[in-house]
Amino acid sequence: MYLCDIHSHSKLSPDCFSPLRDMARSAIAAGLREFCVTDHCDMLDLDGKPWGAFDWPAAKAQYRAVSAELGGALTLRLGIELGSAPYDPAAARGILAQGGEELDFVLGSLHNWIGAEGGKDLYYSDFTGNPRLARKAVENTLAHTWTLVKECSDCYDSLAHIVYPLRYIHRDGVDLTLADFEEQVRAIFTQVAASGRAIELNTCRGHDLDCWPPLLRWFRECGGELVTVGADAHRPDQVARGIPEALQMLRAAGFDHVTTYERRRPVLHKL
Repeated sequence: MYLCDIHSHSKLSPDCFSPLRDMARSAIAAGLREFCVTDHCDMLDLDGKPWGAFDWPAAKAQYRAVSAELGGALTLRLGIELGSAPYDPAAARGILAQGGEELDFVLGSLHNWIGAEGGKDLYYSDFTGNPRLARKAVENTLAHTWTLVKECSDCYDSLAHIVYPLRYIHRDGVDLTLADFEEQVRAIFTQVAASGRAIELNTCRGHDLDCWPPLLRWFRECGGELVTVGADAHRPDQVARGIPEALQMLRAAGFDHVTTYERRRPVLHKL
């Protein structure tokens, strides 16, 4: 089994304070063979204000330094989590261009409301006792995910955590799943597969596993072949959490490999 975790953050993300060196050492301790840092770059900040900037010099400097220290103990990749690209596709493409040849991997994510609720991150929405707002959040996310996969396929390699709204909907006690939106999700998955892109099985630090089996089945039925796995770690102790279970889940769903990326090209590893 190829142990890899290619969704992780460092102190360059606004919600993480850990040096990449500490995250990478945790990856080695967890027995990972490959690890990718994917710091946040969102077109909208947490409060919904246009952001669209990324400190590439700092990202490349820490990546080079840690890579040199690790030697052959771990395959370290340089990635980015590009959020809300449909909000400003031109800016998103400009940021990716600055990554140059060192950029290995792009996660495409939707964290924010777009065109509603002030554009803020879904984390700040209160869904308590409000199933209507919860449905609206999923509908908003899926609508802009469709735009991402249909019109901005160059802005992602793997579609990150399609279940993101459910994290906070469930946090606030509202019972909702993507089964209520199966037609939309299948359309997105069909487009992802047709574009030769991947979806991400995001374990959310090991907390978010139960929702994935039906989604993996839908993706396979829609022609999908490429799946990446990531713990979405923001602290060293979260690195690789849920990854072994995620790989077993992939195998159970009929996939025979897990996907990583090098220079934005998929690399397949036998499960």
